[in-house]
Amino acid sequence: MKSLVKKFASNEDGAFATIFGVSSFAIALSVGLAVDYSQLSAARSLVNVSLDAAVLAAGHELLDGNENSASLRKIFENQLYANLESHSHLANAVEIKDFSVDVKSGLVNATLETPVQMAFMGLLGYQKVPVASFSEAKFSTTPVEISMVLDVTGSMNDNGKLPALKNAATKAIDILLPSGKTNNSVKIGLVPYSEGVRVSKKMADTASGQKNFTCMTERKVNAFNDSSYSTEEVGADPQAGCSFSKVQPLSGNGASLKGDINSLTASGYTAGHLGISWGYYMLSEKWQSLWGANAADNYGTSTKKVVILMTDGEFNTYFQGVSGNPTGAQQAKSEDAAKALCTDMKKSKKGGNGITIYSIAFNAPNSAKQVLENCASDSTPTTNYFFDANSPAELELAFKEIATSIKSLRLTQ
Repeated sequence: MKSLVKKFASNEDGAFATIFGVSSFAIALSVGLAVDYSQLSAARSLVNVSLDAAVLAAGHELLDGNENSASLRKIFENQLYANLESHSHLANAVEIKDFSVDVKSGLVNATLETPVQMAFMGLLGYQKVPVASFSEAKFSTTPVEISMVLDVTGSMNDNGKLPALKNAATKAIDILLPSGKTNNSVKIGLVPYSEGVRVSKKMADTASGQKNFTCMTERKVNAFNDSSYSTEEVGADPQAGCSFSKVQPLSGNGASLKGDINSLTASGYTAGHLGISWGYYMLSEKWQSLWGANAADNYGTSTKKVVILMTDGEFNTYFQGVSGNPTGAQQAKSEDAAKALCTDMKKSKKGGNGITIYSIAFNAPNSAKQVLENCASDSTPTTNYFFDANSPAELELAFKEIATSIKSLRLTQ
């Protein structure tokens, strides 16, 4: 008997087999759970990315003037399923639990639920695990008024600069006023400038009292602010030789604006401060009577006012009070006037925001870059307001980034 007990006590074969079996099952289960967790994480990531893109697509469409809920949902669904097209198991499983658009608050949001098939958790009774996803996009619903202050001086005829400007500005119009869309909340005006700013005879007569001279120059007293022409008329110096390209008032007609851009011609020296002046006048409530039906909104409203300022050269021309050569020889006066005007534009208006200024130096000398950087609104970690473009591709990218920034669509959750 003692011998039998001793043999039993010394025999470990069965105990080892049981322990090994239990351990192997635990290890396999742990590996399986890890695989399932990895699968869940990958599915969640794919669905979330696709959902964000689909919500943004609907939001962009809303920004472009589409306020039809059914149409926006269709755009959302098309984008969502297109994003998941290469992952058919997710595309077939995803369920849209909610999709909503609130035009007044500027929110687009959606909730999805995606049952993900489990490989190992089925052993524990979980054949599928639901993955919940939520995304919300907030966008600016406020009206936007933009004056594009564009250099059309003689140097823009060199090295393909003028065609590059036309291409870049046209593509910005396409972003802000997409073809085939009706968007009453975005209006854009054009202020081409060289030695001065050319306006129509009627506008020249109203603003300067001299309808025979349509190339506008400085005022004597209110040269650095937006005081109305009824307070002091603008100058119309007969020495100024503007480009033939005229100011085009605020408009929501993208096709017409692109036609005006493609018709720009370049000549003359650079009175950049005068371009800035008229970019200011275009957005000012004090000049509404000059622009008539195309006038800007009042200050202090929700309307966002923006100037896009572009040049390829130093500001070097000034007429008022100059006894010597006004063209190409008055750099300090023109630069100082430009800085003073930009400072006044950016000041708070009626307790609200001032005018936002984006500026672009295009193959410009350092003196011009310094003026434009001084003029631009202060950049933030997420938004640039000054751009130094040194090629047509960089100029196009600058206009594209500015146009996209103005639309100000961003994910909030």
